[in-house]
Amino acid sequence: MAKAVSQTDNDALVVRARTEAEALGRLYEQYYEKIFRFCVHRLFSREVAEDVTSTIFLAVARTIGGFEGGTEYEFRNWLYAIAINQVNAYIRKSSRRKRLLSAAAAARSATRGNPDEGAGPDWPAVYEAILGLKPEHQTILTLRFFEKLPFAEIAAILGAREGSVRVTLHRILEQLRNSLKLFSDGE
Repeated sequence: MAKAVSQTDNDALVVRARTEAEALGRLYEQYYEKIFRFCVHRLFSREVAEDVTSTIFLAVARTIGGFEGGTEYEFRNWLYAIAINQVNAYIRKSSRRKRLLSAAAAARSATRGNPDEGAGPDWPAVYEAILGLKPEHQTILTLRFFEKLPFAEIAAILGAREGSVRVTLHRILEQLRNSLKLFSDGE
């Protein structure tokens, strides 16, 4: 029963955040780390993730007055939708993605011949394969495996059906398996 009270308190906080800076500040404190972590996983750089996270919360502050949701769940989905849009905009507008891909490939090349290679995943190859995915697919992968969100919530954030998200994730994982197999076969 305490959970229901907590949910009600957070719902009230979301409603108050539309007009009260203090309430918006509390939501910022509650969600900053989650959104920052999401950005790090999508952008592979803490410095860039800090900048994009700041941009996300500035967008939230500018547009919270027009937010029509009344629950924490709706706020969280809205916040992640803004985060996804800002991350994708950053990737589109910069050549950083190309540099990240080149850095991942260079790091991968540097690990060739390493006697410890068989000890675990070839993370540069994994990152390179992830960077080769469409931004929408990177988002689904990040929300599911790094943010550990359930399919229903991912679907709500993306405005898709839960079944579609499941099928898309299955296809993404198959694509990654094939990409990583090509990397390992090519060496």
